[in-house]
Amino acid sequence: MMVMSVQPVAAEPDDGQEPDPQLSALEEALRAALGAVPHDQVLRCVVAALPPAVLIEHSARLHGGRVRKVSVSMPEELAEAVRARTGAGGFSRYVTDAVHEKVRLDLLDDLSAELEAEFGPIDEEGVRQAMRLWPDYEEEQ
Repeated sequence: MMVMSVQPVAAEPDDGQEPDPQLSALEEALRAALGAVPHDQVLRCVVAALPPAVLIEHSARLHGGRVRKVSVSMPEELAEAVRARTGAGGFSRYVTDAVHEKVRLDLLDDLSAELEAEFGPIDEEGVRQAMRLWPDYEEEQ
């Protein structure tokens, strides 16, 4: 989840000029409005208003490197379900996490196939014996 903080704006300008009373009134009204709604709702609205370039740059930092914008097609109902869970700014992160998990599982499947090719099929009784050694193992009824 992206965490943002709002930095207070100085009431007095640093250049020695008088503060603009209209700007001060606007700032006061904005602070009151922001204080009246849940923090996550404010973040969703801010993220929705940001240009995509800002979100992509932030996403690159979250993922530890470069990112590439891609287009995918998915059933409309699935896209709506993801959007409902993530809001406007979390869709890409949600899909990235899901794809990352799928790639991880595919790599485990590849490793399992390699091990099976080298050592033969998995001994199911051996797996059951190993499972019984785990402290939280519960016998199937």
